[in-house]
Amino acid sequence: MTADAHSLCIVKHGRRLGGLRRAFTLVEAILALAIFATAAVVIGQVCYNCIYPLDIEDKNALEEAVIDQAVQTILAVTDYDSLEDTNDLEGVDGEKYRVTAKATPTEVLDLFLLEVSITGGKLKGEHVEQMLVVRPAAWYETSNARDNLLSDRTRDLDNLRQKWKAEK
Repeated sequence: MTADAHSLCIVKHGRRLGGLRRAFTLVEAILALAIFATAAVVIGQVCYNCIYPLDIEDKNALEEAVIDQAVQTILAVTDYDSLEDTNDLEGVDGEKYRVTAKATPTEVLDLFLLEVSITGGKLKGEHVEQMLVVRPAAWYETSNARDNLLSDRTRDLDNLRQKWKAEK
């Protein structure tokens, strides 16, 4: 059989015999993915560089530094019960500030909604900052409040399981 006859047997009606079709190779697929990822990163950076200056324009750097300092002061409090006590703070600008906080437990064990209130100094009125924080280790060292919370949540889960079993 000649080479022409052999190629005639392999190719019939523009397709290879055996149902094999031309597909992308692994190298081509990886190259396409790399190009797409690079384009996505570039577009993300362009968007960030367009939006960030608009956000930073509305902020006062000194005020933000004082707020960050106040939040760090509250997070350094080791006794959970003394969070609501007023803490006096000398800000980075030399002014005196009063900082208080209230920590509210959430449905998730050891996750708290922390509300920090800052007054005084060069702040206009009261500034309130809210954030979710994971319980610092020192908050429950001397009390059994965490054990009480854990047993309450365990009891609630057991009640829900029993209710679901009764509905089945």
